Amino acid sequence: VHQQRVLPDGCTDIVWFGDAPPTAVGPMTRPVLATIEPGTTLVGLRFRPEFASRVLGLPAHELTDRDLPLAELWRRPVVDIASDRLRKERVAARRVAVAHSLIASRSHAIERPDAIVRHAVSRLTSGRSERIAQLARQIGISERQLHRRFEASVGYSPKTFQRIVRFQKLLALAEAGTRGLLGDVSLAAGYADQAHMTREVVEFAGVTPGALLGRVASALVGSAQTDQAVR
Repeated sequence: VHQQRVLPDGCTDIVWFGDAPPTAVGPMTRPVLATIEPGTTLVGLRFRPEFASRVLGLPAHELTDRDLPLAELWRRPVVDIASDRLRKERVAARRVAVAHSLIASRSHAIERPDAIVRHAVSRLTSGRSERIAQLARQIGISERQLHRRFEASVGYSPKTFQRIVRFQKLLALAEAGTRGLLGDVSLAAGYADQAHMTREVVEFAGVTPGALLGRVASALVGSAQTDQAVR
C-alpha cells in the first residue's frame, strides 16, 4: 500500500481511482494522505481554478476541502456510461479521451468563467506581489465583491489563493534543485523570511520544510554551511 501526501494546489479535479466511481475533489487548504493499493490505475481531469465551478455546476466554495461522488453533481446514467467505457479501455490515451468526452457531453451546461475572477487569477499567478485591496481597485470593484466572486469561482478567498500559489512556487523551486540558502529560496518564492515559509509549509503540508522537501532542503542547508566555511 502506498501513501501519497496530496497538497493544496488551487485546483479542482475529477478522479477515477481504479474501478471506483469518479469523484470530484475540491480545492484544498490542508494536506490529505491518500492510500493507494498497488496496481491501481488513476485517471484524472484537472481544472484551472476559475473554470471548475462552471464545469461542475456549483459554487466552488461548496467543494473546498471536500470530495463528492460525481454522480451527485451530474446525471448518474451519463457518469456511469462514461465510467464503464473508461474501465474497458487499456490504453492511457484512450482513457483520457473518454474522460474528456464526458466533459464535452456537458458543454451545453457549462457557463463562461467570471472574467473578473479570471483576470485576478492571472494576476495572482503571475509571480508579482499583489495586495488584494490594490488589485480590486485596479480591476474596478470593491475588495468585498472580489472576495465573494473569487470564493464562488475558485473556492478560496483571493488571499488564500495567493498563499497557495506561493507555496506551490516553493515546491517548484525545490523540485528544480535551486541552490542557495534556504532563506534565499524562501525569498525567491515570495516569503518574507524563512520563518514565514516554515509556518506556511507546516499549515499546507502538515510537516516541516525539512520533512517535506527532504534531501532538497538538506542540500540547501548544506550549501549554506559550505559557503560559510569557504568564507
